[in-house]
Amino acid sequence: MAHRAVYLGVSPVRNLRIASGTLDRLHGNFGPLTSHSVAKSAVGKTTKHSKQLGNMQTVEAAAVQSGAADAVDKDWEAFDHHQANAARLDFAEEARTLLDIVRVGTLSTVASDGAASGFPSGSVVEYAPDEKGRPIFMLSSISPHTKHLRQDSRCSFTVLAPAFRDLADARVSLTGHAKAMPEERQDAVRSLYKSKNADSFWADFGDFKPFYMEDIVAVHFNGGFGRAGRKVTPEQLMSTAPDPLAPFAAHVVRHMNEDHKDSLIAMVKHFTGLTVDQTLLMGLDRLGMDCICMKDKERVKCRLPYTRPVSTRGELKSVIVEMSKQAQVGQLSVAQATQVMSEV
Repeated sequence: MAHRAVYLGVSPVRNLRIASGTLDRLHGNFGPLTSHSVAKSAVGKTTKHSKQLGNMQTVEAAAVQSGAADAVDKDWEAFDHHQANAARLDFAEEARTLLDIVRVGTLSTVASDGAASGFPSGSVVEYAPDEKGRPIFMLSSISPHTKHLRQDSRCSFTVLAPAFRDLADARVSLTGHAKAMPEERQDAVRSLYKSKNADSFWADFGDFKPFYMEDIVAVHFNGGFGRAGRKVTPEQLMSTAPDPLAPFAAHVVRHMNEDHKDSLIAMVKHFTGLTVDQTLLMGLDRLGMDCICMKDKERVKCRLPYTRPVSTRGELKSVIVEMSKQAQVGQLSVAQATQVMSEV
């Protein structure tokens, strides 16, 4: 199965192809060349093949194939242009939101004993962000990473987007120092931690102490293909609020996928111009929705902006309903559209 991660407005080059089949477009279709690319590559060899085969039907078939390939390429070019200009959160806000909605990440510490001494050592840990997005950990005294941090506070912490699947998905890494929380602050921090990790009853065990990544020296955010390698300063991260839709976004995503699949497909077609077979909503924010679509067995990453920004659950519902109705009308005849709009 091929994968396509759309161009996201960073490079002006939109249509680079490598004939080896490893990369269809600059912004990422990993796997064999897509069928429309292969068809188009056959054009120009028509005369040569017809002479070799002595069959004019080959020429006619190639011409038909070429026309179809040109039409498909125009569809993709229009889609890519739409995606290049699609509204998205800025990098600091996306990184801050990612830290706010995820609860598990990889903590890398400097090993302090044995053969691994001096090498990075990774552990999957639970965390809770404070009001500025800085992670708080509840660590057991017997865990290796706790021992490492007591001897060397340097560390990095990496968080992946929910349902992270491949390099087209977002992730953020923080580099800095994680230290044990002073005794006088532990109760307040422990309460904050439990408020964001309600099932973590073990946070009250005497063996677990809060550690705080208060000193962040570097932030590296990677939003996936086309949004890779974006630098966010610690100051930008800590001064940016998470997306206001984050607290209820997962519920809306689940509802849309369970009850409104046809509407999602119609909206992708209407607003991006691309006809797809399936659409799965992966996430949303105040500016738009992120989808994974299937088109001719090809996986396509799609950004679907709203017709206007939203900041509340009510506003979100209203704009999705409006967009769904617009998409529905766009697929009807003039007479049918008139009837539908009279009922709105």
